[in-house]
Amino acid sequence: MNIAYVGPFPFPSSNANSLRVKGMAEALAMAGHGVDICSSVPSQDMGRGMPVEGVRVHSLNEYDEGLLSGVNRGLRGLFIGDITLRWLHSLSTKPDAIVLYGTHLGYLLRLLPFCEKFRIPLFLDVVEWYDPRHLPGGVFGPFAASNELSMRYFATKANGIFVISKYLQLHFERHGCKTLRIPPLFSFESEKSSQFSKVSGVVNLCYVGSPGKKEDMESIFKGLQSAYEKGANFRMHVVGLTADEFAKDFGMQRLPILENEVHVKFYGRLDNVSAKNIISASDFLVVVRKDFRFTKAGFPSKVAESLCLGVPIIGNLSSDLKDYLLDGQNAIVVGGPNADSFSDAVMRAAALNENELSRMRQLASSSADSNFRVRVFSERIANFIATVR
Repeated sequence: MNIAYVGPFPFPSSNANSLRVKGMAEALAMAGHGVDICSSVPSQDMGRGMPVEGVRVHSLNEYDEGLLSGVNRGLRGLFIGDITLRWLHSLSTKPDAIVLYGTHLGYLLRLLPFCEKFRIPLFLDVVEWYDPRHLPGGVFGPFAASNELSMRYFATKANGIFVISKYLQLHFERHGCKTLRIPPLFSFESEKSSQFSKVSGVVNLCYVGSPGKKEDMESIFKGLQSAYEKGANFRMHVVGLTADEFAKDFGMQRLPILENEVHVKFYGRLDNVSAKNIISASDFLVVVRKDFRFTKAGFPSKVAESLCLGVPIIGNLSSDLKDYLLDGQNAIVVGGPNADSFSDAVMRAAALNENELSRMRQLASSSADSNFRVRVFSERIANFIATVR
């Protein structure tokens, strides 16, 4: 089969959406299908060195062309999808199936009739459910209305839906949709980096990503401060924002551990290869999220990526993580999204010896091999597309 994978994502990129698309495309290609990735958001080229073997990549720019593109970029965001539809119409041979990343209403309103006309099954790959408060215009704005309309009605008209979490699976199955739950997928192998010089008794922690509204940075950093005051010896490596950006966004610049780079070092944005090197060199990756609809609907891809690198997690059990993280094995589970619980987890991590850390790395890698590898889901994904009509 020839499969077109389309949507509002940059590719290649270090962004989580691009990495999701890469994993899904690799799984389809591994099963013997031809895949055309049609990215409609310009890439900042942060993802160099991540080509997908056997997959063709097409780059469009939905924001610089099409309806209302010359008026306002934000307003244009409500209507994107027409340039992708034009590309599909231009193909002399239409795809055997189309996978749309996300549930953008502009794409759905165009792809549903297009697929019906050409008798092409339409699949969605749904990885989140936005909180309307976080969208432009807020709860009563047009983006919130568009998102809810697509999630509750138009998305349910697809032939099949890939979902990233149980929360999304239950939502769509209540509407009678055929679903297949697929966590974040990666194909690279784990390899311990020696980037950080080993200092006896110092545990290296890392945070990687763009915090946005998902990460509970207050609990993480106030917890780190508390652990420091209790005598924990650690160094926190922060990838994704600078010290100035952190101070501006979270206002915790007065914490003593932030006064120099002895305990916390900020790297800013890095390409995916450099970010993976920092994760791999660390003893633990940190993820703490509060319990909201958008955190339950999503899945922190950084957890899967870290485990694939053989690096255990310090985090709470948001989303579906209770199915994957085992306390004292591939993770130190934080009791709740608060500073005290995170501080206790850091104290536990700092008390581990080299043999215990090595054992946890091995268990992290083996859990990834069972749960987050492209090869594990390749046949399952291909069969779903082949059989659902």
